[in-house]
Amino acid sequence: METTTIKTESKLTQGLNQFYLGDNISECLTCGACNSRCTWFDGPGGPIPRQMVRMAALGLDEALVESGMLWDCLICNRCTQGCPMGISMDLVVRKARSLAIAADKIPIDIEKGIKSRLETGDVNGLTREEFVETVEWVSEEFADEMEDPNATIPHDIPGSKFLYLPNPRELVSNLLHLSAMGKLFYAMKEPWTMSSFHTDVTNWGYFVGKDDIAQQIARMVVEPAERLGIETLVLSECGHGYHVLKFLLPELIGRKPNFTVISIPELTLEYARKGVLKFDPTLHPYKIAYHDPCNIARKSGGYDAPRELLALCCDGVAELTPNRADGVCCGGGGGLLQDSTSTKKRMITGKPKADQMQAAGCDHLATACLSCHRQLDELSTHFELGIKVDTVASLASESLIL
Repeated sequence: METTTIKTESKLTQGLNQFYLGDNISECLTCGACNSRCTWFDGPGGPIPRQMVRMAALGLDEALVESGMLWDCLICNRCTQGCPMGISMDLVVRKARSLAIAADKIPIDIEKGIKSRLETGDVNGLTREEFVETVEWVSEEFADEMEDPNATIPHDIPGSKFLYLPNPRELVSNLLHLSAMGKLFYAMKEPWTMSSFHTDVTNWGYFVGKDDIAQQIARMVVEPAERLGIETLVLSECGHGYHVLKFLLPELIGRKPNFTVISIPELTLEYARKGVLKFDPTLHPYKIAYHDPCNIARKSGGYDAPRELLALCCDGVAELTPNRADGVCCGGGGGLLQDSTSTKKRMITGKPKADQMQAAGCDHLATACLSCHRQLDELSTHFELGIKVDTVASLASESLIL
């Protein structure tokens, strides 16, 4: 019979219990509140939140790593939202993922993406030269679309008010989204630019829990932005990118950056409130359901801006049940979507969200994260829901009155 030795001073327990709340696993009451909130707990396979916390608290590092639960966890924090002791699964799981003994468990796609991000500035390995070539080609198409030779997708323009940091898909597989964002900036009539020195909003150091990698990637964004002398860094629709760059950035780099950070939906709403941007809701004459990305909503408090902007662009916003702080993860969080082998598993993790989508009774759904967008679209196809999935900012771009 195998025996397990409890190690109260394991690598993981030494790395946790540093703060009053969040990583205070020694205070776990084993009440099971976390299990009751996990949307995968009743499904086949998957993580068991209370078990993960107890294994961490008892120093069972090897057993936790070998269980497979660390990379099954979506780190959506829904499970511990109601924890009476304030323990955050996000902090526990990411710290466990960073253990040396867990290195060979990192999905190969995430390893490759981090390597590419550090070497080229883009998780897809897009070089600076390829970035410039892509952006200049899109810019030519954009000028034709806007019927204005002065309409451009600019890059590396110092002193611009806004610096747009795109999602990597906008430079490879979803160039139309980049053009749509260009249309929003064009209508704002403010100087803006992109940067060929950091082409990507993602920070996969966050997924693997390695602070040194997360810090290095964060500096790759901050330093070129500060050299350009921009006022505001505008983030593409990306959940974890938003959480890291808007809320974790000062902690990562040890100071506040010399610019403010805002997402493209938030900025668009700001200019709509000023009366600079106007929208025609009759172009989308239907109610649209809204999905809360976990990193933007539950982890960062970004509940209202996407809903307010959507309401300007269609016939109204319908709520999924539950929503906001209690919202259900799309099923692709925590790096699962970035693992190309995870499709079958994601259809299991996403089943509760698919059920929500169907119950809402809407033919249209929007979200403020391109990763959520991909997962939700795949759920709609897999479960034959017939629901069209859009992003908030792309709908706003479609609705613009120029």
